[in-house]
Amino acid sequence: MTPPHRPNSQKEPVPATITPLHRPGRDEGVRAATLRGLLLARALDDARRAHGFTTRELASAMSMSPAMLNRVMTGRRTPTPLEIGGLCAVLDIPAPRRPVLYRLVRESARTDWITTAADGEQPLAQIEAAAHSTTWFAPDLIPRPLRTTAYSRAVLAATGAHPDTPEPTTQDTASTEVIHRFLIHPRALSHPTVPEAVMREQVHHLREAHLSTTRLLPHAVAPHPGFRVLRIAHFPPVVHIEHHTTAVVLERPDATAPHTAFLRDIEAVSLGREDTRRALGGSG
Repeated sequence: MTPPHRPNSQKEPVPATITPLHRPGRDEGVRAATLRGLLLARALDDARRAHGFTTRELASAMSMSPAMLNRVMTGRRTPTPLEIGGLCAVLDIPAPRRPVLYRLVRESARTDWITTAADGEQPLAQIEAAAHSTTWFAPDLIPRPLRTTAYSRAVLAATGAHPDTPEPTTQDTASTEVIHRFLIHPRALSHPTVPEAVMREQVHHLREAHLSTTRLLPHAVAPHPGFRVLRIAHFPPVVHIEHHTTAVVLERPDATAPHTAFLRDIEAVSLGREDTRRALGGSG
């Protein structure tokens, strides 16, 4: 996969109001070896908390030392097949959910994902739940969280992409639990398959509901396939690339570094809040 082209022009950095990158998470300072290991650990630890077990109590029920169980619950150690079976039983993991956890155990050393809509278990929702911030680069289409209902329908009718598009938010995404940032190429503000009236409504929605988290890019920024970077506490940035019904998730730093560097560069040349508002049709 060709790394993103990095723009050469420079401008004032994006204001800090849309660039908070760190939010403290649980198990401060602990990092799982792989994303699969992290998702497994979170699922088990969420179940432990839901059942009211302390680490020591669960370790006793499993005949494990608290230190060993803590390593499992933080993703630093993969449970054995016997241990994951015992944990599922003690934590009363529902039967339909258990094969997903067994698979994460088997594949815990693997990195990166390629999934399609035909796949059963989709990891993206779990990854999103673990993330504390997400930065989108949108070269052609408005990012899904920012879309109006009419725009979503127009895109779906024209491309068949993103059948899981959620209902659009009516409040600025800065107020949600996850910090979202959106870097949008001006090419995305027009689309041959989106009716003009629908696009006008969409642009108005961007200006009125999402201005604090949205920045437009200069036309000079070279077009490149869209992607987003998800940041998870104490884990390297994760890159999600979506093409129609296929999703690619990258986690190895050598694979994600070109994308995170590209984001830094385009943030540096993006329009500020007021320039973005004017470009979206707002009065001075």
